Amino acid sequence: MQGSMKAARLHRLGEAVHVDEVPIPDIGPGEVLVRVLRAGLNRGDLHMRSRQIRVHPGEESQHLPVLPMTLGHDGLGEVAEAAPDVRNVKAGDRVIVKCTLTCGFCKYCRSEREHLCLNHRVMGFVTLASHDIFMRYKDGLWAEYCRVPATNLEKLEPGDDIDRFSLLSQMAVGFRALKRARLETGETVIVNAATGITGLGVVLSAMAMGAAHIIAIARDATRLASLKKIAPQRISTISAATESIKARVAELTKGNGANVLVDVTPGGIQTTVDCLYSLERGGRVALVGNNPEMLEIPYLYLMLRSIEFTSCHGRNYRDVHHLVELCRHGILDVSPIRPKFFGLEQVNEALDWIEKREGGDLPVWPMMRAD
Repeated sequence: MQGSMKAARLHRLGEAVHVDEVPIPDIGPGEVLVRVLRAGLNRGDLHMRSRQIRVHPGEESQHLPVLPMTLGHDGLGEVAEAAPDVRNVKAGDRVIVKCTLTCGFCKYCRSEREHLCLNHRVMGFVTLASHDIFMRYKDGLWAEYCRVPATNLEKLEPGDDIDRFSLLSQMAVGFRALKRARLETGETVIVNAATGITGLGVVLSAMAMGAAHIIAIARDATRLASLKKIAPQRISTISAATESIKARVAELTKGNGANVLVDVTPGGIQTTVDCLYSLERGGRVALVGNNPEMLEIPYLYLMLRSIEFTSCHGRNYRDVHHLVELCRHGILDVSPIRPKFFGLEQVNEALDWIEKREGGDLPVWPMMRAD
């Protein structure tokens, strides 16, 4: 397809995003051109605009975007054009775009651990240099069209509501964290920072996965109260601002402690420590919050109680399919996730919405709606 399109592009870290007129991407073998219908932004996009990307010595210092770059790495659309060799989708199909890019040939990809891929990148967020194997897919979805590898698409059914299914990609990281922590049916899970958009996704995923009891921890009492209303018999809440986490968890679990902790907090390490002290012997932990603070807890305590740690910083292709099936069959309820829709040219307004933590009693996810 020839012609031009509008795209929300970041030209320099620390500057406002510009809506540019750019060529519609061409496609080659194994590729698909998607007309974007929904696209999300998150705090990582805000950090790029405000130049708050954390840069550390060594490997992490390379995790910077190649600019200019189109933002947006969550969303869905309609196939506008597919290369002749593509068999899984055709023009007119609606698809969820999986924006995580993995190589398929490293030892992690070949052992179903693609979230650890040695060449892992994210469309619209993380690329390395002009020679990167994924440079062709560095641009994200906050645009009229996007070029995607055909392997990175989850096909939707004609009757699937796109507003509903567009919310699933925001839940993928929390869903993966619960899998990594081996949450079992009937267990109790603590979700730290539960009232953010990612934390809410963890809570809803835990409900779908059969958690009997979810202990939601956050600071905002109003948001906690609204969160509890989702499932009053299954969700308990703790205000980290006014209550003792350890004492309250002990009370809620009759002194046994929780089985699992999913920690999503980006800051405030003491709440994480208190949550760790609230786990049962053999408790499992999944760290997701990208917190740069030092975690200090006695080695001996962790050893004697046999606390298991894991972490999650990426998404797994299978998880998107599982989330789609859970949502389609009514097991996963995404209705508590509230999107706020913006036009493509309102990208900076959408980022402002994230920065100001707008949304009231529950978080609101800013998304582009094209139709």
